[in-house]
Amino acid sequence: MPPALVILALVAIGVPSGVRALFGRPRSLLAGWVAGATAAVFAQSVGELAGWRGGTLGDAQLGLGVAAALVACLTLAAFEMVRRPRR
Repeated sequence: MPPALVILALVAIGVPSGVRALFGRPRSLLAGWVAGATAAVFAQSVGELAGWRGGTLGDAQLGLGVAAALVACLTLAAFEMVRRPRR
């Protein structure tokens, strides 16, 4: 496995876990991991295509990956807080 993917996998696991530890959300940690992983991989791709060099660690777009995973996880937590009407 390339080192950049290892770093992004750690970001995708660590950011949702940290958000859950701080706020108690997202309740579904698996959903947080999937959202974080998707966002981190997307940020890695965008950073590579745009040639962004800020916040990189080796070949990994660490700054963008953390920011994207955090936004995805907080968005998921916000959607969980919205209550569905009872029927």
